[in-house]
Amino acid sequence: MQRLICRYRMGFLLFLTLALWGWGHAQAAEPITFYTEEYPPYSFINDQGEIDGISTRLLQEALASIDRPVRFLLVPWARAFSEARLRPGNCVYSTARTAEREPMFQWVGPLVKTEWAAFALPERSIEATSLEELKGLRVGSFHEDAISIYVAKHGVEVVNASRDSENLKRLTSGLIDVWVTGPDVAETVAGNAGVRLERLFTFRRSEIYLACHKSIPASFLDQLQARLTEVKEEGRYLQIRQQILGNGE
Repeated sequence: MQRLICRYRMGFLLFLTLALWGWGHAQAAEPITFYTEEYPPYSFINDQGEIDGISTRLLQEALASIDRPVRFLLVPWARAFSEARLRPGNCVYSTARTAEREPMFQWVGPLVKTEWAAFALPERSIEATSLEELKGLRVGSFHEDAISIYVAKHGVEVVNASRDSENLKRLTSGLIDVWVTGPDVAETVAGNAGVRLERLFTFRRSEIYLACHKSIPASFLDQLQARLTEVKEEGRYLQIRQQILGNGE
């Protein structure tokens, strides 16, 4: 009887060990989700129906040598930002790293250095040279965007769209007077639509990052940061930029 009980105990322990190993293995294999938005040239859906863009390609190249499954999902920005901030296992890019956002996430980057600027249609002859001079104008940005938040904090009323690229249509249809965004975004969206924009002024320099929920293992993020730095030092950033934009600047 005692021998039988011993066998049962050994069998139970073996079952428990295998179950725990299987659970741990499943947890290790669970993919991290990298959320992004339609934000050309940094992220967008290409002609093949795949998520593409400067930031996307940089991250994909950095991930290629790291043994951890990652999936990319493109959704509206407000959802992408909320998923990464509130749900374990998620990240979001391309995210401006601001003082307000700093404690919310773990950060990998920078992916791209950029600027924040104000744009208008040349035929409107708007002569604003500062955020102060935008007061009283209809200024367009998009929900949960760092540029929109920054401009609003400077006393400018902002009319937000669901995504940044919608602002070109709102500009050409007369729904807004000025669009505040990054030069890469403005030039890409306007160039694709055959619309000429005028840059009124630049009001801040910025860097965009991958922002990750605090649950993401630091070891993975350290690997990703190291590999991203290597990819950029190898000259791949300029090559990718040239592939996407057609220039190396």
